[in-house]
Amino acid sequence: MKFKRTLLSMAVIAATFGLTACDDDTHNIDVNVTVPEGDGTLPPIDDGNKPVCPPTGDGDCDDKPSTENPVIDMGVHIPVDLSGMDITRYVNPFIGTGNLGNTYPGATTPNGMVQLSPNNGSNGWEYISGYYYHDARTSGFSHTHLSGAGAGDLNDILVMPINSRSDFMINEGSATLNLEASHFKHKDEQATAGYYKVELLDYDITAELTASDRVGVHRYTFPRDTKSEIIVNTGFKLNWDYTSDSFIRWDKENNRLIGHRLSDGWAASQKEYFVMEFDQPIKNVRFAYYDKETKQYVNAPADFTEIGSINGSQTYDAVNDRDVFGKYQYARAYVEFDTSKQGVAVEAKLALSSTAIGNDGTNKAPLTGAFLNLTEVADKDFDDVRLEATEEWEALLGKVKVEGDETYKQTFYTAMYHAFLGQTTHSDLDGKYYRAFQGRNAYPNGRPSWGKEAPLVDDVRLADANNDGKADFTRYDTFSLWDTYRNVQPLASIFAPNALADVVLSMLSYAEEEFTPIDAAGTAGKSRKGRLPEWTFKGNETGMMMGMHSTPVIYDVLAKGILDARMTELGFSQTDQDNIKARLITAMVTDARGKTSQGVSWIGEYEQNGWVPAQLHDTETDSYGKHSPFKDSWTASYSLEYSMNDWMIAKSIALVFGEDDPRYTEFANRSNNWQAQFDFGGEANTPWKGWFKARDNNGQFIDKNWTDPVTGGNTGKDWRPDMFNWAFSESNGWQYFFSVQHDIHGLKDLMTQADRKFNPEAKDGALFAARLDEYWSTYPDRNAGDNQFPVFNTGNVGQHVQGNEPDLHVSYLYNYVGQPWKTQAAIAASTNVCYDNTADGICGNDDFGTLSSWFVFRALGFYPVNAGSVYEIGTPMFETASIDVGNGQSFNVVAKNVSRENIFIQNATFNGKAFNRTYLTHDEIMYGGDLVFTMGDTPNKQWGAAADSTPPDTGIGEFLHEKSLPVGAR
Repeated sequence: MKFKRTLLSMAVIAATFGLTACDDDTHNIDVNVTVPEGDGTLPPIDDGNKPVCPPTGDGDCDDKPSTENPVIDMGVHIPVDLSGMDITRYVNPFIGTGNLGNTYPGATTPNGMVQLSPNNGSNGWEYISGYYYHDARTSGFSHTHLSGAGAGDLNDILVMPINSRSDFMINEGSATLNLEASHFKHKDEQATAGYYKVELLDYDITAELTASDRVGVHRYTFPRDTKSEIIVNTGFKLNWDYTSDSFIRWDKENNRLIGHRLSDGWAASQKEYFVMEFDQPIKNVRFAYYDKETKQYVNAPADFTEIGSINGSQTYDAVNDRDVFGKYQYARAYVEFDTSKQGVAVEAKLALSSTAIGNDGTNKAPLTGAFLNLTEVADKDFDDVRLEATEEWEALLGKVKVEGDETYKQTFYTAMYHAFLGQTTHSDLDGKYYRAFQGRNAYPNGRPSWGKEAPLVDDVRLADANNDGKADFTRYDTFSLWDTYRNVQPLASIFAPNALADVVLSMLSYAEEEFTPIDAAGTAGKSRKGRLPEWTFKGNETGMMMGMHSTPVIYDVLAKGILDARMTELGFSQTDQDNIKARLITAMVTDARGKTSQGVSWIGEYEQNGWVPAQLHDTETDSYGKHSPFKDSWTASYSLEYSMNDWMIAKSIALVFGEDDPRYTEFANRSNNWQAQFDFGGEANTPWKGWFKARDNNGQFIDKNWTDPVTGGNTGKDWRPDMFNWAFSESNGWQYFFSVQHDIHGLKDLMTQADRKFNPEAKDGALFAARLDEYWSTYPDRNAGDNQFPVFNTGNVGQHVQGNEPDLHVSYLYNYVGQPWKTQAAIAASTNVCYDNTADGICGNDDFGTLSSWFVFRALGFYPVNAGSVYEIGTPMFETASIDVGNGQSFNVVAKNVSRENIFIQNATFNGKAFNRTYLTHDEIMYGGDLVFTMGDTPNKQWGAAADSTPPDTGIGEFLHEKSLPVGAR
């Protein structure tokens, strides 16, 4: 939202929050605030030599909104208008495909296994999703994609239709790519939820995509031509991904292909098996592979009907003690169709499975693997599948109906759509799924060329929560939890509670699955279990990011009764239900204790000290390590985040076993360990007063004139709150300062104590409020030579970063000091710098819908600061928002007189009674009712300002480590 200039003079933050607009290059610029020592512009994304939109010049390729159609505005893209569409008309999958959003525009279903989407064919950070809007080339359509991630993987099984009209190729970054490709124009490209279409200009072929949960469905309309082919490329790889093995077989009798792609990358062991059926007769199939001697692609012998081995082509070279990739590691099939007399439309269905190609039923045995998953679309053509995908999205998105600002209506429903692109289906229809425990797919024997490593240990397991030998829940994966716990899962708790319950059962299976580890010498160890997910996908724990952020999701489904309801629906006995909840507690406690934890970083040190020590590098480090002077640059973040996790564990224990359980007291006390990183300061060596800071191995705070007690070295500079890469994950001391979501009142009170150390007359909450004002009003110095601004530092309002996760909740915190009108202004300012209905319309990595979910909650008028059952009131965006909460009930938010200027709440009623508090509970929402706001363009500083209007105090337990704090820290 954009403020009127008259609003900016009305309050303290009026001088704080600037208007944001777009210059001719669509870079966000601040039109009110002068950034110290800077020119006020955010740095553009360097496209290098990449072609832009398209490379030959397309005057109407600009993705800025059109003013001619204010209802459905897709810029130059023609809006999709197909049967069954209502809410889905508003979904614009191109939002976030440019700039840093890293989303993809292709076809998928809610939380679907298949994400069938275009690939430009280039490597690079902007191509992490496979598609970058400002590159108007395509090399085909692959079946798996990551939405909004900051690291690249997947893009499995690339399919590309071609004919004799062009020989255009893309070969960027690796000779193993060498991809047949085409140019396109954005005006010839369409997308909505569950459907994608583009005209491939080089070939005059129309490509259309849709999907069921486990099957990608293609339709290629070929013109008449002497030779028309569909390329099925199992060797295609991008960014961190690495193809380790390919196999493709032409099953002539059944007019289909079967095969696999095995890969190694960010997730160390990925297996995609497939079956691909065609509705038109295959004329011929020729195979090609990358010849490693000549370093080019060559055709396999003409009589080949398969390439690679169904059992995998990798071998073990005993003489040199190393794994060797197969000859056909990078393979392709060119599937030819007869278009010599007339054009033809070819429909193809490609089913995925992580477990096996499977049994096709011809031997009277049950269908399994990809063959089983293919039955999702049995006897259905492209249009049937597309309609079902549309109906799935309509059912989900239609659970909330908004009316009002038409421009933001598209942004809203697209954000809602993006919120359900993670937590993807991983199990087959029979409940089986792949699980990797150790090792890498590229080196199954643990023998790479550089030495010996642990061999691959993996298995196929069953989604069986009550251990009765029968599949019961849907096994999900793709858990980007450091990001999504904040709002994606809380959003699902309202709109998709059953799926969220299955997500938690999936987390439990990660923790409980037993395996026998094998060391590099081949010796088997003792059987052990895993851990709750940190950052997982495709059956792999990647160890990316930090924290035990399964815990807030588990607590959420326990506290809201979601897990109980789902288990009852699944037919579990009360004994089974009690057992599963007890097992969840065991899994959380196991992860959180140093002696039993399996891979939670620094958990032993944290458990013992209440904090994690920082130390300078003591050995030569790689280029990534040199971004920080410290061996671990996130040490203060661990304590802040682990203490929040401890709160979630304690509250979960209380729900399942009661507060008399000694584990409740243990973790309730640990939930206060965030205080161990807080320094009152003011001493000679700690001049910064009242900040979270790193601590060294002697427990001293790292501030001014610090010397590392371990190495004897120093950083050569003094700490400041704006210093990146010192103590906070992807952030600095400003952006992590308010990361005590589980105990905001406790943070406010501790800051008051710090304030009174130097000013005995200080009022309660004064420093907290002042720090918020400073946070929103002071901009970082981007020209500081001793600081490194990460790419994640985007969507700035003052020190606030809307383009990354750590401070997404901060705009709501004025509610805690009785100044909700500032929260309303801060939310509007944050919206303005980050979101619009364009390809560049998400200001940072969307991280599987995290930035998008923030927008959904923001538009509805409330947000879960602590990712749980309490939602802080913000400022509603639409005139009406009606949420279907089931049982024929709805929760309705009405905002009278709301507009882009009228962002301030004047008064409110809830079910006809005056409503002055600045929070809601989950039960209040799910029971249904009417929350009515009256909005205005000037703040009502009385509404929500009373002490009993603030969100509840949620602090529990005691801080046990105060005596070990350095002198002067209190």
